[in-house]
Amino acid sequence: MATIRIHEDQENQRPVVGVKMNAMHHGGNQKRSVLGVIDGKRLDNNAQAFKSKQPLGESSLTNFANIKSNDTWNCQKENNRKNLVNPIIPVAQFEAFKVYEDEEKRAKIEERLRAKSTSNVYKGTSEDRFFTKTEVAELERKGIIPPATKNDVKEDTGSIPSPMSVEKDYENSFSEDRLRRVDKNKDELFTMEEYSSDVYRYLREHELRNRAKPGYMKKQPDVTANMRSILVDWLVEVAEEYKLHTETLYLAVNYIDRFLSYMSVVRAKLQLVGTAAMFIASKYEEIYPPDIGEFVYITDDTYSKRQVIRMEHLIVKVLGFDLSVPTPLTFVTSMCCRNKLDDKTKYLAMYLCELSLLEGETYLEYLPSTLAASAIALARHTLDRPVWPQELVETTGYQFEQLTSCYEFLRRVFSNAPNNPQHAIQDKYKSQKYLLVSQMTPRQDRPPLLINDKFDSSEEYS
Repeated sequence: MATIRIHEDQENQRPVVGVKMNAMHHGGNQKRSVLGVIDGKRLDNNAQAFKSKQPLGESSLTNFANIKSNDTWNCQKENNRKNLVNPIIPVAQFEAFKVYEDEEKRAKIEERLRAKSTSNVYKGTSEDRFFTKTEVAELERKGIIPPATKNDVKEDTGSIPSPMSVEKDYENSFSEDRLRRVDKNKDELFTMEEYSSDVYRYLREHELRNRAKPGYMKKQPDVTANMRSILVDWLVEVAEEYKLHTETLYLAVNYIDRFLSYMSVVRAKLQLVGTAAMFIASKYEEIYPPDIGEFVYITDDTYSKRQVIRMEHLIVKVLGFDLSVPTPLTFVTSMCCRNKLDDKTKYLAMYLCELSLLEGETYLEYLPSTLAASAIALARHTLDRPVWPQELVETTGYQFEQLTSCYEFLRRVFSNAPNNPQHAIQDKYKSQKYLLVSQMTPRQDRPPLLINDKFDSSEEYS
């Protein structure tokens, strides 16, 4: 067996008395083996050496004298250090800086502030802090502050919630009217004549990037188009449950399609991909996104928080952190705002675009702007209005001949909507908020722009 020897510093090594005496008895040339067995004779020799231990020798006394002389030198050094004179630094040098102001100007400023001050102006100092309810009750009991009345409480609780409070009743804080006002304020960007054309041109250029591959489903070994439709329908229910914006839904579907274009996913993890994509989209689009625990809860605890976070990390890594993409909803909003279309046309176009999300194989073949323009044309025809006037041609940059294929696709989806087993979108647009557009049916006649086109006029339009 090979042995390992550890070489130590022999000068600084503490002497072992037993080993040293044993070496002296045997002539000083014998060494103890590393992994050997210690015999009884060596143990007896070590015991005798310990018994015959002598007091300190001459060398020890010499060392003691050296230590004493060192102590004397240290004391002299300390006395010499005490004789040094410390430099005197004036204390006035460390006084705080003072700012001298014009007294007359300061008086005018204070008078102006006094005239503008109201009871709502905060006049506290740096020592002020927030008090808990228990501390406030104790101060009221001691008479330091007057007790609060019901009127004070009504004045204190305004219509705007405190950003420090965490409340669960989102329905009271964010009503449908308030959300509608927020959406209209966001849409004002498309109504500005100075920027609307430039914004639309930028969106048309940006939609060509970050597109999902239309035929990616053929390369997925364990996921089908029907599974994707079920997942999208479930995400619509999630968005309605937590009152998320429709734009959040479109972004989540975009992230899912782009991720599946590059990664193969087993069917057991498809819902995890959809949950993580919705989590990313809500953090990107929403002001108050749901907590990650809510997304774990909606999956019935099928996945843990750690799994959602790891999938989120994988999705953003595969997408290259390119999360800002124009969606069909963005183009519908832009086209309706620029052309001042009514709300019913807008909501019907939104409903048609959302129905197309379920048809993944055909939906990905068209650009978002093409889907939006075709949805508006079909909505106008359904509402018995001019399908594609010249104003829409100029503002959108599309001739109706460029939209015929997508128009037919949306009309087929619109006709088959009542028979679709995924009905979350129909239930969503059945409310009064969207003017009951999901209860409408497409017209059986063909729009005038399609007559004498590639379709035969005698053919049944179904």
